[in-house]
Amino acid sequence: MNGVDISHYQKGLAIRQIKDAGKEFAVIKLTEGVRLVDSAAFGFYREAYELGFPLGCYCYSHALNAEEAGAEAAFLLDTLRGFPMPCGVFLDVEEPEQLALSHDMLLELVRAWCAGIRAGGYIPGVYGSAGTLWSRLRPDELPEDCLVWVAKWGGVPPALPCDLWQTGDSGHIEGYSGCVDTDRTGSERFAELVEGGSPTKPHAAATAGPDPTVMVLQLLMRCSGCWDTTDGMPSAAFFSALRAFTDRLEADR
Repeated sequence: MNGVDISHYQKGLAIRQIKDAGKEFAVIKLTEGVRLVDSAAFGFYREAYELGFPLGCYCYSHALNAEEAGAEAAFLLDTLRGFPMPCGVFLDVEEPEQLALSHDMLLELVRAWCAGIRAGGYIPGVYGSAGTLWSRLRPDELPEDCLVWVAKWGGVPPALPCDLWQTGDSGHIEGYSGCVDTDRTGSERFAELVEGGSPTKPHAAATAGPDPTVMVLQLLMRCSGCWDTTDGMPSAAFFSALRAFTDRLEADR
């Protein structure tokens, strides 16, 4: 089964185009660290819900220890607000500072993420490249329910077992001028998630209209680096970021 992973870098690409191109799932960037929500995420979710198209999501991580990974999991769960993400919730581990951590610290970090996501009722997963992360952290060391998403470009499958294989970064979708990352199922359990993965209820982003006041606040927060969307959607994550924004204003006085 073939899919794509997308973020604000593919803003303007429609889920319908992905589906019409024969792709069967997508993994969207939802958050980054504990402050930013990807600016295209809610739009992708809205259209995927309307089409019944299976989605997973990921956090681009900046965590350097288990406590920070747990905080990133909590922020993503606040943003997701309990709505379906049937193809897994992944931690994207690729920052140089993370890859410089010891084996034990990296393993503890990923386990903390998995524990937080599992407690929120979702299937946890971790993403990394075959040449860096997985040379230091074996999939068989991870929790049994942790999905393994490996980036290995060039057409040769990863040597280690994985649930999802990112095959490249230059995929093309008809009607879209940019490129997308391409993915392929690597295990039966991930294929089963895709097959049963149509959303069953809408995220608030799929039904609610934007709030002009929230849009203005988000724009101010975006300019200061505290928010990465101006869609006008209030959420627990938004209010968490708003507190950080106001704290920064107080500190600057």
